[in-house]
Amino acid sequence: MSSRSLKVGRAAGVLGLPTEHERIGMGLDLLTQGLLPFFQQELHAVYGEGWEKAARASFRNDKLPAGAKPDDPAWDAHAVLTIMWDQWNAVFRRRLGLLERSLVGELREYRNRWVHQANFSEDDCYRVLDSAQRLLHAVHAKSGEGDLERLKLDVLREKFGRKVNEDLQRARFNRERMTDILLYSVCALAISISLFLFFGSRQLLPSIVMASFVVFTFGFLIFKRINSAIPVYGVHECQKCRRIIYSEFCPYCEPAQLRQVMLSPTAPQPSSITEPLPLQPVEEA
Repeated sequence: MSSRSLKVGRAAGVLGLPTEHERIGMGLDLLTQGLLPFFQQELHAVYGEGWEKAARASFRNDKLPAGAKPDDPAWDAHAVLTIMWDQWNAVFRRRLGLLERSLVGELREYRNRWVHQANFSEDDCYRVLDSAQRLLHAVHAKSGEGDLERLKLDVLREKFGRKVNEDLQRARFNRERMTDILLYSVCALAISISLFLFFGSRQLLPSIVMASFVVFTFGFLIFKRINSAIPVYGVHECQKCRRIIYSEFCPYCEPAQLRQVMLSPTAPQPSSITEPLPLQPVEEA
């Protein structure tokens, strides 16, 4: 694993689980490290000692990445994938097929999205890692496949673990909700029967009115309890992007849903927010 991946991995071990963006960055590092021997070997086989010049022609203004030299690990995923795509017919189609070409194109697209700080889902992250592992397997890379497999397992483990926790939380919430509904129903029935037993024969109409009020009140409570959602309290961490959020919906992962909630009639309006106190001028001594 490259030094950058190790640094990210150590930081993730101290601060928490890595984000999908960090995992994709680690996967691209592993991909570059595993592809370099095959990449240089194939270019050298076709262009000989002039392979660096041929590789440079794949970039605008005839420029390679900063610090990139024939035997320098400064080659990044952008450079390697761009050259493989551009030199496919001349060099790499001799050893690789159309499936590997599609993997190169897919990884280029994800790398561009990654460098522009796009949001990635767990499925996106798993796809990038799996595509990188498939490409390394196709070129018989000596390193990188095992580390990518571990990253893939981490993504699946975290996804399934969160799914299990969500299912357990939902089951516990539904069990508590059914208990409350049962208690509300028993209380409404018990109070209504008691009213008719004590006052039914002497004051039938008031008993019916009181029983109707009790049934309506507990019916409303049951209706609210049936339609209640699993509550989220206080400041918490988003399970998708792992950023600290202050609302039920993440403004980074679900901006449209949060905007809809904020525009609802029950949402606090800007006029209800306490305005800051005006600054008082300071008199000079």
